[in-house]
Amino acid sequence: MNQFAGQDSYRRRHVDETTHPDRVIKINNAQNVRDLGGYTTNDGRQTRWGSLVRSGDMDQLTKADQDFLIDYGINTVIDLRMKWEIADAPNVFSRSQRVNFVMHDFWGDRFDDYRSKRKKVAPEVKLSDLYCSGLIESGFIMADIMRTIADSLNNGFAFQCRSGKDRTGMVAAILLAVAGVPNDVICADYALTASLVETDKNVDPKQPGMYLKGCSPQTMALTLEFLAGRFSSIPGYLLHLGVTEAQIDRIRDKILD
Repeated sequence: MNQFAGQDSYRRRHVDETTHPDRVIKINNAQNVRDLGGYTTNDGRQTRWGSLVRSGDMDQLTKADQDFLIDYGINTVIDLRMKWEIADAPNVFSRSQRVNFVMHDFWGDRFDDYRSKRKKVAPEVKLSDLYCSGLIESGFIMADIMRTIADSLNNGFAFQCRSGKDRTGMVAAILLAVAGVPNDVICADYALTASLVETDKNVDPKQPGMYLKGCSPQTMALTLEFLAGRFSSIPGYLLHLGVTEAQIDRIRDKILD
């Protein structure tokens, strides 16, 4: 018997958790809304359903949509978009008295500075370069996001950006890694965006900047590899940013069964 057969079966089984029937939350007026519950960790625990929801824009949510998410258990909404994005399309929860609404502008006015300067590399590499630069240079924002979750009295968090892919994807990856979810599962969850966000199929993929539309699992794999190489682990990265061990433990308590 192949000595790796059992390991391969384990990997397939857990990557398949991304397709759980409760994974995608079907809301008519928002795209890419997903629950991060039900992912098995390296030590055999599972992420808690209803504790973490990732999403694209929430500016078009109806009252029925808002009621649904609040009934679902969401009591803190974190908006990761830039100030001009929020001004153009305000999050409906910013006017709500029923949730704690928090803004953490991850890119700020630094987005163009983070874009990859490398020319002859694969799109997945260029996008990972953007993520890695952001995670270092905007690390103070990531730390604030983690503190918001750790120090909140609430236990149901939704976080969103424009399409729910890049900024949201990075936050989701960090949280899942803190929980102990295997990297291949984190990468598979990131890649789910490809099937949930509408794209213009008539656009030439070779156009400059088109790499920003991608969501290959390799992009997130490279990003996690970069952080592990530089900080030994994702918790090590957060500790470097000033997030405390106690705060990391509180995050785990909130998002793990």
